[in-house]
Amino acid sequence: MSPTVTWTPRGLFVGLAAAALSLSACATSGVPSDAATTVLSFEELDCGDCGDHMARAMIGVDGVYKTKFDKRRAELTIVASPKLDVFAIAQKNKPAGEEWSLALGAGKGRYKAWAKAPEQADVLEIAVDGADVADLAAHLAKGKVTLFDFSAKWCEPCRELDAHLVEELKARPDLAYRKLDIGDWDTPLAARYMKGVGQLPYVIVFDKAGARAGDLSGLDLPALDALLDKAGSTAAGAPAEKKAP
Repeated sequence: MSPTVTWTPRGLFVGLAAAALSLSACATSGVPSDAATTVLSFEELDCGDCGDHMARAMIGVDGVYKTKFDKRRAELTIVASPKLDVFAIAQKNKPAGEEWSLALGAGKGRYKAWAKAPEQADVLEIAVDGADVADLAAHLAKGKVTLFDFSAKWCEPCRELDAHLVEELKARPDLAYRKLDIGDWDTPLAARYMKGVGQLPYVIVFDKAGARAGDLSGLDLPALDALLDKAGSTAAGAPAEKKAP
């Protein structure tokens, strides 16, 4: 039987909740009773798509029956013939030039660290792994432009945005950066703020008076810079018409 590939919708660029990519070969025939399950952890991973690509590559290997990539844990589970050295095969399937590495076993997966902000910069992480934040207003920086960045560690465009904002912080002492890790599209944080949002990263910007200056979905650095300039042109003491939710 030729391999068939199926997967659940992924949420990197669509507003659909999906925890992991799941593929299976010859699903109708079942998996042999002697099949072995191996978990590989990605270390220093910088994008969820990298794990998805590895899952696709492995499912095309003879003797591999199922693969499943968990992007939040950065782990790839492979169900295959016990005769296969799936770790060695995965190592060979790693694209040239990638900085991440593979480790045998669960619980070792981790993503690359975010860009390091200047020491005196006003940067706070106010949500981790999709934990809800009911009130953004409590995290506004008085007299500053406050940017709320809804992102995910598996989102590569989010990392580009983060690196850009770190550079902005070096030149703009009037900028406050608030980071919110949505975890995935099905978390409480995403349910509150990501309705109708089609892409990550997603930012909401408030001006110096605490009024919402605008929001932006997707990686568009010129549009982001324009939004920050707009928010920065408001005097800190000016009346605000629309406060943070």
